[in-house]
Amino acid sequence: MRVRNLLLYATTALSLVACQKRDGGSMTASAPAAEAAAPAADPSVSFRAEISPGPLPASQLAYAYQFALSAPPPAVRKLVSKHEAVCWAAGPSVCQVVGSNIEEQGKDQVSATLTLRAQPQWLRTFRSGLDDDTRAVGGRPVNTRTTSDDLATQMIDTDAEMRSLVILRDRLEETLRTRKGKLSEVMEVEAQLAEVRARIDAARSLAASMKGRVAASTLTISYQSSGVLAPSGSLAPLGEAVRDVVGLFVGMLAIMIRAGAVLAPVGGLAAVLWWLQRRMRRPAPKPPSV
Repeated sequence: MRVRNLLLYATTALSLVACQKRDGGSMTASAPAAEAAAPAADPSVSFRAEISPGPLPASQLAYAYQFALSAPPPAVRKLVSKHEAVCWAAGPSVCQVVGSNIEEQGKDQVSATLTLRAQPQWLRTFRSGLDDDTRAVGGRPVNTRTTSDDLATQMIDTDAEMRSLVILRDRLEETLRTRKGKLSEVMEVEAQLAEVRARIDAARSLAASMKGRVAASTLTISYQSSGVLAPSGSLAPLGEAVRDVVGLFVGMLAIMIRAGAVLAPVGGLAAVLWWLQRRMRRPAPKPPSV
């Protein structure tokens, strides 16, 4: 009987934890709502308590930065190598290179992407020097973007779920130690215990991942090569016009090549049919006269 009651409690607890996680902590708000529904002794005190704001929860912000830089083609590789070296020199506990990619389409078209994950304080100093590094090689910053994700509510919900699951795990382990009940009931308790342990491990992994996102920010730097034909200044329209003409010429040439690939077999077949038709219409040779 004890095992059966504990199984019923375990099933109910798992359902409540799942509902709490799905509703985003709506169960925790039921107690304040019940207290608010209770009649107050002094209406003025109740009104003041209702309009006075409570303390704001501490924010757990995970920042992500995006930078786009433009530099001459030969300087793109130099910038990527320099920024990688600075991160490696800081050490893996401060900065880590998450990803690096360089693409080159001709000597005048080079693009690259570098992704770093580092401590916010170190990353703040590093970002302040990106502008100087870019201008030192004749480049310029194109745009900057900063985004953040507040993980405070999700971390609180995960912690509450973990604590509930740990209590349930301890009770299930205590039941297994007593080993009172049928073999089928014991096996059912073991299955419930395995499920609870798996959910505890998943919650711990999620909590560690969120703490890591808050402790280290992500920086993604996009490098692009600037045009070789007056990227800025009074001659910029002329350079853009020349690039447009070259693009149109290449596009028309590609269309002609595709059209030729399609029409060549058709033209060859038409030539063979025309030759056969002329051969069939050619009069037969007259026999020689005696």
